[in-house]
Amino acid sequence: MSIVALISDLGTRDHYVSLVKAALLNNNPTIIPVDISHEVGSGEIGEAAFLFRSVWNSFPFGTVFMNGVSSYKLSNREHIIIEYQDRFLITADNGVFSLMFPEVPLEDLKIYLLNIEGEENIRFPMSGVFATAAARISQGNLPEEWCERLQELARIKGLEPYMNGQDLITQVFYVDHFGNLYFNLTKKLFEEIGKGRSFAIPVRPQTTINKFHERFADVEIGNEVAFWGQNEYLVISMNREGGGDRASTFSRLMNLKLGDSLTISFHGDANR
Repeated sequence: MSIVALISDLGTRDHYVSLVKAALLNNNPTIIPVDISHEVGSGEIGEAAFLFRSVWNSFPFGTVFMNGVSSYKLSNREHIIIEYQDRFLITADNGVFSLMFPEVPLEDLKIYLLNIEGEENIRFPMSGVFATAAARISQGNLPEEWCERLQELARIKGLEPYMNGQDLITQVFYVDHFGNLYFNLTKKLFEEIGKGRSFAIPVRPQTTINKFHERFADVEIGNEVAFWGQNEYLVISMNREGGGDRASTFSRLMNLKLGDSLTISFHGDANR
């Protein structure tokens, strides 16, 4: 089994994703292309990073991930392969990995320069050099056998929660098509800061969340709910009967969009 998992901002209306899959299959007919998403906002590597992190550990060892968001090679930005946890990411060195796993030190990674002579790097790298590299890896030709090793990786500092007195300020950094709001706060960081204290999340006028649940159905229809997503990030939404477009109204009800802030207030002494 040779899985190549794809994320891009190419959309699904046009033929571009099919060209990528055709290139993969022409290089190795045993490849199984898997679409993670092709609806990432144009050039939005933060969204791509969120999606990669959300599924990374769910794919089997040996999976090759291809990042088609902001994928072009520039004078100061190479194409690279990153090996981490026995999986591979093919991408431009655009900082996406640092947004995926900001806590992972460089020494836990193997980074390679992707430079295949004669392959298309400029016009459409996903169906050129990326597809060729993915096929090689899927056939058991590991990057260490044909790539130059690198020691550095572009890093971008993403949105981070911060404390303001007893309040933790967090921000929306992803909204899915159901209208579920994902915040840049992990369960681990919340527990480190909260230290078991009670808390209040004012989501709407006269509506406050003060506990986490496991699923939507844990609250009555029409009520707000907060839980930790599969990727360990804070999710706030509403149990709305019928789902689909009706569920997507929650982000509008809260009047929150990407980059907007939400305050979590803690009560009591963190040093107790």
